[in-house]
Amino acid sequence: MLGRKFVTKHRAGSLLCLYVLICFVCIAFSSRTFVLKPKELGLSVFSLFQRGISSAGGFFAETFNSIRVLGELKEEHAAALERLRRYEHIEKDILTLKDENRRLNEVLSFSTDAAFRNIPAKIIGKDPQNFHTTMIVNRGSLSGVSKDMPVIGIQNGRQGLVGKVISVGTGACLVQPLYDPNAFVAARLLSSRYEGLVNGAGEDSVKMRYVKRYARPEIRYGDSVITSGMGSSLFPEGIEIGSVKSISARGYDTSLELDIEPVIDFSRLEYVYILQTQEADGL
Repeated sequence: MLGRKFVTKHRAGSLLCLYVLICFVCIAFSSRTFVLKPKELGLSVFSLFQRGISSAGGFFAETFNSIRVLGELKEEHAAALERLRRYEHIEKDILTLKDENRRLNEVLSFSTDAAFRNIPAKIIGKDPQNFHTTMIVNRGSLSGVSKDMPVIGIQNGRQGLVGKVISVGTGACLVQPLYDPNAFVAARLLSSRYEGLVNGAGEDSVKMRYVKRYARPEIRYGDSVITSGMGSSLFPEGIEIGSVKSISARGYDTSLELDIEPVIDFSRLEYVYILQTQEADGL
């Protein structure tokens, strides 16, 4: 019972001793003559232990070396991911700069070729106290801006009416956009030449009113609407406002009401041009 407990408790050592004994017996019987020589027996046992220790040492050395290599590979992988993130960030910055450069070139090209002297400007905010119906532009009296100057924009190669300056500071001004219900512009249908009055209907919506009812057969969806420059209008003739998207009239009205799709998408507008016309300048 004690021997069984001893073997159970020291199973690994017992198996090793048994393994050594079996090896010794095999070596002995493999010889032609079996002669028990303590010196040779000790050498055989020692060489057996030496091979076992050498194998174990090689195993642990390879294991530690693999762990070290794996750690180095993890570090290199993390460094490669960090470089990739930096390159992706740099690529995004380059694309942003290219897009900004394209828009600025568009601004510069129009500013140079425009028929009127103009002041390129950037929209820097909207007035929350007026329900976003005014835009804040980064040019003021120091740049030559004065009240009632027309403001236009350009998108996708087309220029369109934005609104007019209603208040001027030294370094900034307020612009009343076309969709403001208090904005009124004398306008004309480009193809049929019928005239009317354009004003905002809120939420980027624009209408053309007071168009003669008998003009209905000559008006087509998609017809361009431009500024007429008539009377005391502050806006020069021929600035594009938008295109006809619907036509309506009540039975007792003597005029038509046209829904206009503005040329300018105000939600994407970033840069504008303040026109220095004679009327606005007071020259």
